[in-house]
Amino acid sequence: MKSTLPATTGGWASQVLRRLLRPFASQEPSFYRAVVACFVIASTLWMLRELSDSYTAPLDYPVVWHYNARRYHPARPLPPTVRIEVRGNGWRLLSRAVGLHLLPADVRLRLPGTPPLRSPLRPPLRRALGTVRLVSLPVDSASYYLVPGGDSL
Repeated sequence: MKSTLPATTGGWASQVLRRLLRPFASQEPSFYRAVVACFVIASTLWMLRELSDSYTAPLDYPVVWHYNARRYHPARPLPPTVRIEVRGNGWRLLSRAVGLHLLPADVRLRLPGTPPLRSPLRPPLRRALGTVRLVSLPVDSASYYLVPGGDSL
């Protein structure tokens, strides 16, 4: 009994590849330009359609901290950015991720001796994000507070 498959897999794969590419071998260059143009147009339309959907994404958002630095200092170093999770339109999330229209959140810290009842980050971040919805904050965001003392850390 004779086998219909070639002895080596490389021979079989090359035959299949030749059969698939045979219709493209004798085409003019304008055919290839048209095929490339179709792929570019199709991928652009796909990307535009996907960016109109709503997504949830993590984002490192810049924060400006406000407090009286002559009289108080933070209990621990304050980060320049805060990792948050946001939900919004793909276009708006893309602009935030790239850094366009990214105004830092102005956060005013509480006075020493008054422990934060809730995170001081949520209201300023909501104002700064605009139409993009804030989903979650870091777990330890309520621990940004001041202690008496000068500029020295």
